[in-house]
Amino acid sequence: MRRNRVPLRRVIFIGVEGTSDRAFITFLQNCCDEKGLHLHLNVGLGYGGDSVVVVEEAARYLNRHFERRDISDRLVLLDSDRINQDIQAGRDARSVASKENLELIFLHPNLEGLLLRLHEGYESRRIVNNAEAELQKVWPEYSKQLTANQLRQRFALSDLQRAARYDKELKRLLEILGL
Repeated sequence: MRRNRVPLRRVIFIGVEGTSDRAFITFLQNCCDEKGLHLHLNVGLGYGGDSVVVVEEAARYLNRHFERRDISDRLVLLDSDRINQDIQAGRDARSVASKENLELIFLHPNLEGLLLRLHEGYESRRIVNNAEAELQKVWPEYSKQLTANQLRQRFALSDLQRAARYDKELKRLLEILGL
């Protein structure tokens, strides 16, 4: 008797800086599941530090837990507002990512800025100062201890797609995921 084989899910690794970023990736996984995409987002959680530390931790996680053939894409989400400061300090996340065969996706200027732009009417907003303070004006309940459930209750795939029209990095992420 022949069994039907269940196809393996495509695995995409995404390294992130903290727990709010992990909640965002879980939200993305939910969007992928709702759309019927056959993939798994594996999150490598760093615990702060500069951009280079986040990239290095993602590389260590990958080397400990996966063989190269198991991962179709190897991504790291970074806050763009830290890159210039890190480079001035002699810490270039781009060069480390290149050596480790990791693709960087930049959140502009950071996760809070992206979350602000997910709100209807804020898609093309340029955040000049404190993105977290601007986000809290629109979403007073927001806190750094964000959960995927809070994101699911507040946003949908359509919010991501609308914001991606004004954010090339978000658009690139959604294209990689097939969203």
